[in-house]
Amino acid sequence: MEQWFAMRVTYRREMKVKADMDALGIQAFVPMRRIIQQGQRLKNTLEPAIHNLIFIYASEEKMRTLKKTRPELQYMMRQMNGKMEKIIVPKRQMDDFMKVCTTSPDFVEIVAADGVLLKPGQEVMVVSGPLQGVCGYFQRVEGHRARRLIVSIQGACSATIEIKAEDVTPV
Repeated sequence: MEQWFAMRVTYRREMKVKADMDALGIQAFVPMRRIIQQGQRLKNTLEPAIHNLIFIYASEEKMRTLKKTRPELQYMMRQMNGKMEKIIVPKRQMDDFMKVCTTSPDFVEIVAADGVLLKPGQEVMVVSGPLQGVCGYFQRVEGHRARRLIVSIQGACSATIEIKAEDVTPV
């Protein structure tokens, strides 16, 4: 059975690993953010939002094989019930996370797991707009005036995007 694994990639090789996964026909996702640099020329590019982070959709057996051939891949771990476990993201949660990340990379903020301190918020589902059907939490995030939709992958990262209250309904 295939599932989403949160993986670390050494030495900022996440885009190379993603290209290799694409070539092998394995679905992989790297959260991206838009960067506008000014220097000699205006440069508008996408880059990984959190370096060394990639999500791979594969079976447990396929991941073991990949890890043997790709030593730069490492499982992300979190402590659960007193022991360390691999971070495996449920498909629905990963679909929501990818939808938020790819809908509008100019307005999405991706934060590492240790970079966001969340207070309990209202769990909601988006009922209109491009994010319709996405479930997450609706609350204020430090540094932002408006409330935001937060889709979090515990132990890995969170994606936040500003959303109107009338576009969500409590779950």
